[in-house]
Amino acid sequence: MKKREILLILGASLLIGTLAGCGGGSSNSTTGGGPPQPPQPTNFTTFVHTQVAQTSDTSQPADVNAVTFSFPDDNNAAAFNDVVGTP
Repeated sequence: MKKREILLILGASLLIGTLAGCGGGSSNSTTGGGPPQPPQPTNFTTFVHTQVAQTSDTSQPADVNAVTFSFPDDNNAAAFNDVVGTP
């Protein structure tokens, strides 16, 4: 073999070996192959109704740090009447 052929084979082997080591070790892989989907927002009115129903003297506070709320009742003045009573 000529020196050039040996270098070409060695270079190709090195390239193939390097690329083979890059197989799927990403920490941000997703199932389904698409971009990660943002979390679905939580309906604020439903959340408040659930929290009020579960409230007791010994209940723990709800962790809302990672919760994204939606506010479908922004213009509904009666949204919480059943919780706080009618005005």
